[in-house]
Amino acid sequence: MSGEEAKNRNVIYTGNSELDRRIGGIPIPTLLMIEGDNNSGKSVLIQQITYGALMSGHRVLYITTENTLTSLLSQMEALSFRVKPYFLLGRLAIFTVHVKGISWSEDVARLYLNVLSWIFKRKSGRFSIFVVDSLSYIAVHASERAILEFFTDARNVVDRMGRSIMFTLHEHALPQDLMVRIRSICDATISLHVREVRDKVVRFINISKLRGAAKAMNTIIGFEVDPAFGIKVIPFSYARA
Repeated sequence: MSGEEAKNRNVIYTGNSELDRRIGGIPIPTLLMIEGDNNSGKSVLIQQITYGALMSGHRVLYITTENTLTSLLSQMEALSFRVKPYFLLGRLAIFTVHVKGISWSEDVARLYLNVLSWIFKRKSGRFSIFVVDSLSYIAVHASERAILEFFTDARNVVDRMGRSIMFTLHEHALPQDLMVRIRSICDATISLHVREVRDKVVRFINISKLRGAAKAMNTIIGFEVDPAFGIKVIPFSYARA
């Protein structure tokens, strides 16, 4: 393994040169939470990170509660995230978790969380990175105890097995005191926000915490979602206007 390959095995790059320049990569292993409101770009960002991880040689298991397998692949390909070859080679696996139309209760939500924890442990021999997009629909129905147990299990997989777990969560899906506790468990927390600037919708990446980062970061990054490109970082002076 070359020095560059060894470097790539210890960090997740997004595959977006401007984002990588600003962030410097996400260390492995990492427990990462991306939070934000509807349409803030959570799924696009985690798909960008997934694509970068695949290009860096990592195996990724992507768990989606919001798409079918076909729609997720089509969505990522439309953003120029060329993931189909990795999927066909088995370096990307996609699990779809059906959450709509379920008769929810705390017990059902706990069962779903237990299944996710089981997947992390069972598949950690094959995959180095796990993605859950989104955890919101399950978490909103779960008890505080079940949620904290889930994150404790995820923390253990990261620490003991050296795997990275990344998930998205709606910012207001859970009580704020619980969100504070979840953030404290995570190695990295990224919040996304949306505002209108010069009659355009501009999204912001706010990196609140990134433990083990190799470089100092620009903690606030403005971006747009380009349908043909994915994430397009915009000048901060423009974003602040």
